[in-house]
Amino acid sequence: MIDFAAIHAHLKRTGRLKLLPQILRELKVREARSKTVGAIVEVAHAGESAHALAEAAKHGITAEHARVNASLIKGFRARGGGVLLDRSAKHALIDIYQNIVAS
Repeated sequence: MIDFAAIHAHLKRTGRLKLLPQILRELKVREARSKTVGAIVEVAHAGESAHALAEAAKHGITAEHARVNASLIKGFRARGGGVLLDRSAKHALIDIYQNIVAS
């Protein structure tokens, strides 16, 4: 359980009370994600479905079937119980792009 009094006291002591609305927003987002009813597995190509479902199951994300997401280049993305497992080439390309731009 979260001790909100201790968090409030710490933020007040460190002069960071302005962070409270952002913390509340993040807690609400996490709660909404954890209440997601079913898991979702998305694959780039239908042939990757069996592998994606098996890998997602290893991480505790169980779905009945995988759906094709045309925006993924290769690989899969699984979401369930507030957890996102992104093993897609799209994710890797975005990381490379962000590293190049940041340099």
